[in-house]
Amino acid sequence: MELSGTEKAFAALKNLTLYTETYGCTYNTGDTEKVVEIAKANGCRIVDSPFEAEGVLINTCIVIEKTEAHMYERLTMYENKKLFITGCLPPVAEARLRTQFPKAYIINPDDIHDCYSKVGTASPGTQAVLQIARGCSGHCTYCITRLARGKLHSFPLEDIVSQAKAFISAGATELQVTAQDTASWGMDTDSGQRLPDLLRALGELDGNFMIRVGMANPDTLLPILDDFLDALKCEKIFLFLHIPVQSGSDEVLKRMGRRYTTAQYEEIITRARQAFPDIRICTDYIAGFSGETDEDGEASVEQVKRTRPGKINITRFSVRPGTPAAKWKRLPEPIKKNRSKALTDAANAVYEINGNERLGREFDCVVTETDRPGSVTARDRSYQNIVIQKEYPLGTKLRVKITENRKHYLIAETVKIYQ
Repeated sequence: MELSGTEKAFAALKNLTLYTETYGCTYNTGDTEKVVEIAKANGCRIVDSPFEAEGVLINTCIVIEKTEAHMYERLTMYENKKLFITGCLPPVAEARLRTQFPKAYIINPDDIHDCYSKVGTASPGTQAVLQIARGCSGHCTYCITRLARGKLHSFPLEDIVSQAKAFISAGATELQVTAQDTASWGMDTDSGQRLPDLLRALGELDGNFMIRVGMANPDTLLPILDDFLDALKCEKIFLFLHIPVQSGSDEVLKRMGRRYTTAQYEEIITRARQAFPDIRICTDYIAGFSGETDEDGEASVEQVKRTRPGKINITRFSVRPGTPAAKWKRLPEPIKKNRSKALTDAANAVYEINGNERLGREFDCVVTETDRPGSVTARDRSYQNIVIQKEYPLGTKLRVKITENRKHYLIAETVKIYQ
């Protein structure tokens, strides 16, 4: 029987020095981690530089046109190496990849999860990506990722819990629960289980770890919101909610194929803050979508000011081939640039206000990163970046007092070290 492309790729991924580059979302990071474990099981050694590598793995992202162009630049740079390509580019551009990089090995991202399950090892580390589903139940008119990743496929709860245990045993202090839309987990099965059930199962595991829930779309989160907020009572779950609104205009949301209104998005924020006043909201906006008027753009800016998210990701609209929006008239780049700047200015003003409100307050946090000598980064329950200008081991639990607001992070001094 002839091997599939992925099987040929993994057969070639043996006894190499391997360098990896990952682009895009947290889910892609999780896929790279799985491929690395497969490679190590095949006798590969992971190296930090392409110059000492025999093989190079590029995990690609195509969310916007500029990113996709950069992917081809990186692939061209390493075409004389033993090149392995995965991520969102192969499902939508396999013919071009095979023509432009005929010697490359292509790994279908949909095959990675099953191939990895035969290995099942976990690399030591404090942060671990816990994938709970692939694909999406949405119909966004601009999204090429939906074409690359396909329909929603939820992984079984038992498999996810088993993977979490492996990560915790390997030293993970943060489990990053990840999918294209975490709130849709379970929608495609007859189990009757939904995201709150999964979170409760994870929260009952033994170990010194925290759970960060990844992006959840408003339309799939709203029907389970009360149960979801109840699950957040578990102290092992960060009070962090990433709900991408994309626009403050209902007319734009309709054209985007987003199946909720601005009022419903804001209802989620209101109810979440009623349950947990310190919960940190993260959201996304697309600036300059096709047909967006000045009034639509201003509605997004006003929504930012009104809802005051703790983190905002802003992207200028980029046409993606094969999507319905690719056929629509697009706005000039200067308009998109101005809309993006207006959103960025509003976001920075909100960050300033949010940070100032925390000055002088004390929070419990856990050390998650050691960025530079003499300081560490910790996260409080709301997943706020807090820099402490002392050195502590990863996973150390502290009580800190906020002393400075640096807009995108806070500075704190240690009040107490928990044993």
